[in-house]
Amino acid sequence: MKNTIAEITQKLWTPAKRLYQEGLSYHTYLTELTWLLFLKIAPALGKSSIVPTHFSWLTLISKAGREQYEYYQRFLKEMTKVNDPNIAGIYTLAETSFENHEQLAQAISVLAITDGLHNDEFGAVYDSLLQNCAYEQDNPLYIVPSPLVDVMVVLTEPQRGESIQDPFAGTGCFVIATDQYIKVTSDDFFDTDIKEQKIIAIEPELVRQRFALMNCLLHGVGDSQYIPVRWGDSLLSKIEKWPPADVIFSMLLDKDERSLALLQHIYQILKHGGRAAVILPDNILKETGAAQELRTTLLETCVIHTVLRLPQGVFYPHKAQAHLVFFRKGEKTENVWFFDARSQWPILGEYLHLTREHLRPFEIVYGDEPFGKAPRQEKEGEENNWRCFSRDELAEQGDRLDLCWLENEGARKAITDEISALLDDTVSDLEALTLLLGS
Repeated sequence: MKNTIAEITQKLWTPAKRLYQEGLSYHTYLTELTWLLFLKIAPALGKSSIVPTHFSWLTLISKAGREQYEYYQRFLKEMTKVNDPNIAGIYTLAETSFENHEQLAQAISVLAITDGLHNDEFGAVYDSLLQNCAYEQDNPLYIVPSPLVDVMVVLTEPQRGESIQDPFAGTGCFVIATDQYIKVTSDDFFDTDIKEQKIIAIEPELVRQRFALMNCLLHGVGDSQYIPVRWGDSLLSKIEKWPPADVIFSMLLDKDERSLALLQHIYQILKHGGRAAVILPDNILKETGAAQELRTTLLETCVIHTVLRLPQGVFYPHKAQAHLVFFRKGEKTENVWFFDARSQWPILGEYLHLTREHLRPFEIVYGDEPFGKAPRQEKEGEENNWRCFSRDELAEQGDRLDLCWLENEGARKAITDEISALLDDTVSDLEALTLLLGS
């Protein structure tokens, strides 16, 4: 019986737990697995010619011990010199963090479970590995859950030929989802090429950009002449070098000052009439000073038509609280619709993940018009989590965009956080004990 994607992911992740006890972080393990996986599947991807002569997966697994370890080190060094910009990006500054050949052997042996996978299945496996990494306590990656990415793209409806951008691309989730959406909705599916979509994505962190390039490669995005996610800092490039954008997707969960600067960057490069869906930290939506000034500018020059208050724990284990904001540029905001998916909703975390079904009620009330112009109506009842606020009402509250009108959130949050912390500690202790007993 063929293994499921979940079973394959679990098997591939098994060494990560043990190696973590030996001092190797989860994202470092995933980096090593990325390098090894490409070597293994390069022939299936049609990339054999990119791998330097004398290096192959079959040769690597035919060796053992110190000889295998040294061969792997030489392979990484040579891969930093390849001509293909995408593959070179995956191996930029590549140097193994495995301290000995035993650690390398664990990663090599576990990859046997991918034997027999079809090319189109590797993307799903890699997605699952990224999600696994995201839920570990030591990870430096904010990864947007796939259901949330899908909802943002589906509701915004990017079109073929539009200029689509992400100035803080992370692991490339919006690039991939946008490419897939356009291909599925295009009349000429097989003739659609990402280069024609004018997609520009930039990521400043090398680890995230490396994962993004591998993620795109396994989803069939990009080619030898096109880098789907560039390594760089959007805030350091001159604004006039950015072409005006029709659509912008991004998640700006960084330090408040940087998130604010990136939001301003998005506002500046968005075309008149262009639309955006951006995940923002709560602080940006409620702070005074520079944050309030930018919110006021957006409200006066854009239509901020919809705000989704995201559930607690959606970016677990990070404590970040966030909202998803939809807006279009070129007019003045008159009313903003708010959907509260946090108050009186289940707390997400390690054992309860966001699903598309969680977001279905929001999709329904948002409507099927990408600019937020579909007819809308408030729900009835005391627990109405879908409300409209006028521009004047927002002004009375300092143009805050984190409005909450449902009760009992604070007390429930305090209790849940305490329970979650105890559960996390207990699970960590049990995992450590299991590894100790099994060693």
